[in-house]
Amino acid sequence: MLSKIEKYYENYDENGRLQRDNAHKVEFLTTIHYFDKLFKDNSNILDACAGTGVYSYYLADKGHHVTACDLVAHNVNIMKNNKNAEKLKEISVCNVLDLSSFPSHSFDVVLCMGALYHLKSDSDRKKAILECCSVLKPDGLLILAYLNKFACIVENVNIGLTNMDEALAILYDKSDFVFTMTTPAKMLELSDECSLDTICSIGTDGLAYVISNKLNTANQDAFNKWMEYHLATCEEPSILGSSMHGLNVCKFKI
Repeated sequence: MLSKIEKYYENYDENGRLQRDNAHKVEFLTTIHYFDKLFKDNSNILDACAGTGVYSYYLADKGHHVTACDLVAHNVNIMKNNKNAEKLKEISVCNVLDLSSFPSHSFDVVLCMGALYHLKSDSDRKKAILECCSVLKPDGLLILAYLNKFACIVENVNIGLTNMDEALAILYDKSDFVFTMTTPAKMLELSDECSLDTICSIGTDGLAYVISNKLNTANQDAFNKWMEYHLATCEEPSILGSSMHGLNVCKFKI
């Protein structure tokens, strides 16, 4: 599986994904909105699935102390070659299934924003979450990103419904695609099993992919108003399943 993940990211513009167009910007703008609202000043942050460092560098510019790592060496090399690489405390290759190289309970915030996109089994997903918890301070925040199977199916079904077998494979967790999807309800169950309270569940892009043509042809003023609407509704439980990307903010249970 690792080789499939590496091959995918070696041939994908992960660094530019979140700024590609208005539809993609929704996820980034929503995520940093919650980061800015929830993170204490000068937090010690581990970005454990940093990709090419988009969020790592944003958080460092906000004054946080950021350690960045990623499973894919190609992504890590992009981070290391960034002109602002010195802003990060550390950049390394790591596997979120084993974070023993980092001090126990030393981070105010741990970002796990990528691993759950690829881990197929519940046992591996739980292990990843527990590893993140092992380096998180008792009063810290764990940020879990996931892909929502309902929205992914709707977005990727072909005109004429010619690929419904693939869609049903995703629905029944039988797909061998490099990505794996789950549901908002399943994420809440998983966090509960790991002794975490979910503070908020966020649909980070909402309907952005469904209405991408409308968003991408909007002027800046209209797009800003869409973001106002989106941020006002992105925690609404009845529509969480419509968002391709989900984000859960969690804390240890008291």
